[in-house]
Amino acid sequence: MNDFNIQAASMMSGVSVHQIRAWEKRYNALTPKRLGNNFRSYSQEDITRLKLLGNLTRHGIAISKIAGYETDELLKQYESLQNDKSFQSESEPSTEIKDKLDLLLNFINVKRFDLVSHEVMKLKTIASVTGILIPLMKFLVNDPYAFNEKESRNLLKLLIEETSRISNQGHQR
Repeated sequence: MNDFNIQAASMMSGVSVHQIRAWEKRYNALTPKRLGNNFRSYSQEDITRLKLLGNLTRHGIAISKIAGYETDELLKQYESLQNDKSFQSESEPSTEIKDKLDLLLNFINVKRFDLVSHEVMKLKTIASVTGILIPLMKFLVNDPYAFNEKESRNLLKLLIEETSRISNQGHQR
């Protein structure tokens, strides 16, 4: 029996603990077993489902559209995205950009907006806008309940300002 707690499920799937809980509650995206102490217990199948949901939402598909799909259908959707060469060439960021995006999402999830601001200010290229800032904006827009209104507004303002700054630098060259 390979069952995992929510922290392990998060680490294995790449989906934050907060996101997992939100998807369960709001969209019934999965229903883990509950232990006697009411803690969640995730199976390997649950982890696979979370990985697929996470990958599809990172590719811009709204969780509300796919939460009710069977895992087999999620896999088909993901494979079709992987097979679409035009989609890959336009949307697959470099490892460096993926790492920076992961870092920023982690800072956002623990509400360390000062660190988000510091890291965003270091961005200099148009690739960072398309690979980092736009996905962060999608994340905030797709999960409006993750933060209070002031936090969301301030973070979006920062991201929009930095997108503009980087875009203007690119046009001045």
